[in-house]
Amino acid sequence: MISKVCVSRACPLLLLLLLGCQSEAAVSDAGDAVELKRFVFKHEGIVRDVGVFDPRGRAASRLRPLVLVLHGGLGDDDDTIALSFGKLNQLAVEDGFVVVYPQGLGGHWNDGRNVQAYVAQRERVNDVGFLATLIEELVEKRSIDPEAVFVVGVSDGAMMAHRFACERTKKLRAFTAVIGAMPYNVARRRGRCGKEALSVLMINGTEDPIVPSGGGAVEYDGQKLGKVLSTQRTFTFWKRQAACGSEEVSLIPDFVPQDGTRIERTKATGCLDDAKVELFAVQGAGHTWPSGWQYLPESLIGATSRDIDASIAAWRFFQSTL
Repeated sequence: MISKVCVSRACPLLLLLLLGCQSEAAVSDAGDAVELKRFVFKHEGIVRDVGVFDPRGRAASRLRPLVLVLHGGLGDDDDTIALSFGKLNQLAVEDGFVVVYPQGLGGHWNDGRNVQAYVAQRERVNDVGFLATLIEELVEKRSIDPEAVFVVGVSDGAMMAHRFACERTKKLRAFTAVIGAMPYNVARRRGRCGKEALSVLMINGTEDPIVPSGGGAVEYDGQKLGKVLSTQRTFTFWKRQAACGSEEVSLIPDFVPQDGTRIERTKATGCLDDAKVELFAVQGAGHTWPSGWQYLPESLIGATSRDIDASIAAWRFFQSTL
């Protein structure tokens, strides 16, 4: 639940940080500023805003990878870019891929939790179909490689990423879910999921006060917002999907000891079709994007790890699957 809620006197400072992040544009190899462009996309009668960051533009001479970024609760593309300090867009300029930021309805996705307070879930909006159709459109019109389509989701967007990857497995090469686990109802309807092995990177804080590491009710501002599997059960879900064998567990070097976090990496081995299934359990971290913006005080959302950058981790993971 990455929201625009300000708390007490933190609001002015947070606003300045947000505006500062949004004011920076990535620069292409040619020295030109590349900015996010927006268009509208209609699916099943619902008009959505979609942001596109394309360093090469429509005139690209070769097929490029696509990274679809799904925002958190009550968020949008600007919030997601600010959360990561625009790092995915910078990487897109360096490595020549396209980043697309679709919008959920009313700031939320129909990720399968059946939260009646969210219009997207109350009205059972077909977000799975929307994202699938959007990918098809982008492949057709944006010189996108259909074999290199990836999704990054954060918070509510991570839960939506789990659902989409489950129900439209063939559409993706891999996905990364940051601070969001598999919705319980999606796992319960596993028969709707594809049978193919899929590469998955999960990044979850062990002290997340919103999406509990141990599973159960998602809770924010005193409201219970559906149920999710635990981090470990979500990892096991994807490990079984890829028919993986054993696991390798290691600790990532503690590059920034003063942040109070440490990252344990669990890597599944022997997966079908060379799929990669990995979990970064960020010990001591909360509902935060590693090396991202501390958008609310630690007392509300927990600490932010600085040992890795989630944007870089996601993109390097995707590159490893190509």
